[in-house]
Amino acid sequence: MAGFECAEKCDGAVGICRIIQAVVAGLLLFIGITCQFWAGLNVNDVPLASLCDTYSGSPAVLGTSDFNSLFNWYESTVPDCTPRRSCITFDGAASFFLQGKSSLEKEGRTDTLRYAEAHFYCKHTPIEVADQPAETNCLNKMDNGKDPQPCRLWPEQTTAPGENSNWFLAQSSDRRGAIFHVSCVDKASVYRSFLTALYGAASGRQNPWSETQINDAVRGFRANCIIDKGSDGYILIAGPLVAMLGAFFTTCTMFRGCARAPMPAIGQNILLVSVILLLVGLWSISFNLNDDWVSMYSFCRDNEAPLVNQGRWFDQTPCVDRDSLGGFQFNPYIAWLLLVNSTYIAGGVITVIATLLYLGLGSGFTETMMTDRMGKYLVTLSDLPTIRLPFPPRPPANRE
Repeated sequence: MAGFECAEKCDGAVGICRIIQAVVAGLLLFIGITCQFWAGLNVNDVPLASLCDTYSGSPAVLGTSDFNSLFNWYESTVPDCTPRRSCITFDGAASFFLQGKSSLEKEGRTDTLRYAEAHFYCKHTPIEVADQPAETNCLNKMDNGKDPQPCRLWPEQTTAPGENSNWFLAQSSDRRGAIFHVSCVDKASVYRSFLTALYGAASGRQNPWSETQINDAVRGFRANCIIDKGSDGYILIAGPLVAMLGAFFTTCTMFRGCARAPMPAIGQNILLVSVILLLVGLWSISFNLNDDWVSMYSFCRDNEAPLVNQGRWFDQTPCVDRDSLGGFQFNPYIAWLLLVNSTYIAGGVITVIATLLYLGLGSGFTETMMTDRMGKYLVTLSDLPTIRLPFPPRPPANRE
């Protein structure tokens, strides 16, 4: 057990201080890393129900029966559309739901439904659509070159039950935006319903897809969604992992068996790298989330018309703290992003403080080692008066 004795005398003031410092740093590191891991794993895993609650006032999502209703209505508007689903192609349906994503439209991409807006995923239409004529659907708006939101996908699409309010979502013309942060599993579930209604055995198509083929397509959709978010996850998790590794090496220097080179230097170098990665992670999550909501929403507070009307600022910017009925309610989707963002930043600050404490824990050992082993080669402040300078001193000035 001699190898596990304290490197300093445990009954001395220095040893006690190092032990206390290590315990405090360990607790702070545990709290900080826990917060960062939770936030880092959830920043791009927002429940789809939260987004739909924001968009329509209800957490319900589109199912197979809903897509069947949409496709049946569309076929009824096309003459001689027989057999069933012969008038509907995947490319046509994808292009419809990707309307407004200018970057994808320019590329001609139809394989990116994971970036479709909320109306592809949410069962109900926003409540303010109830005041519009039944023939005012998204298809008509798209044909007229107008923004398809908010509108009914098909005339019979209902609003949320009761007088539920909703919040306007800021539109994003690129791939990121509100839908980017939604859980890939939730999005894949709706995508399965979409493919089942379009190609499933009950669709009436002449050559329907098998269940295995649909499962393979959904699996590819989910894999691509996860890959898209992978870089964000690596950046956010790398800092805490490296900090934990540096803390382990630095803690080992408290024991005599490890209190020798190169263990202290390894711990300090890893901790310094972790500080850099932690700062990069803080920048990454702040930049991405702020770009997705801060610049696209307004805090409307208690302002009334003409500044605020139905949950929008006078310049049509969505309010983050006012719903479409004028109520003072916070946007649930933005509230989730704010919770994740603040948790990661708070955890990052705590982790940085813990890392600095660990650096101090290791620097004391390094200072002692340099004094004991390299002292004869170093010049101390007390030696400076006895050093002879290589040039002669200047003669005193004649004051006469």
